[in-house]
Amino acid sequence: MAAALWTAACYSSNYARTMSANVGLLSDMSDKLADYCRTDFRIDDRQISSEEMGEFYYAFNKASAFSSSTPREVPRESHKDFIKMLNAYERFVHAADAYRLRGQPDPAMLASLMSQHDVMKLLAGKVIEDLRTEHR
Repeated sequence: MAAALWTAACYSSNYARTMSANVGLLSDMSDKLADYCRTDFRIDDRQISSEEMGEFYYAFNKASAFSSSTPREVPRESHKDFIKMLNAYERFVHAADAYRLRGQPDPAMLASLMSQHDVMKLLAGKVIEDLRTEHR
């Protein structure tokens, strides 16, 4: 019985730790993408390439794979809010990539992208708060 409780505690702790890492990854990548948007996808005198955009899609795929690997956690608020965050991140990346491909500044589009970034930050905070609540 004690071994089963210890295993469950370790699994729960591992879930929280891995969830926090994935939230941090998406949040950090969202910050980086927002910075790219603000500079019209330019570093020095060069345009950010499609290959460089791959890191944002990789982060999504990594976080999505984590989410898919935790079916027992689906009822948790942290998991539900993480799915919302993951979906918001995916929309943000696609919208930002479309903005990059347009190749010209658009204040309205930039404002929309910054709003999407703000949503990402709020959702990240919500997932972390969920994890704290679940851990009590």
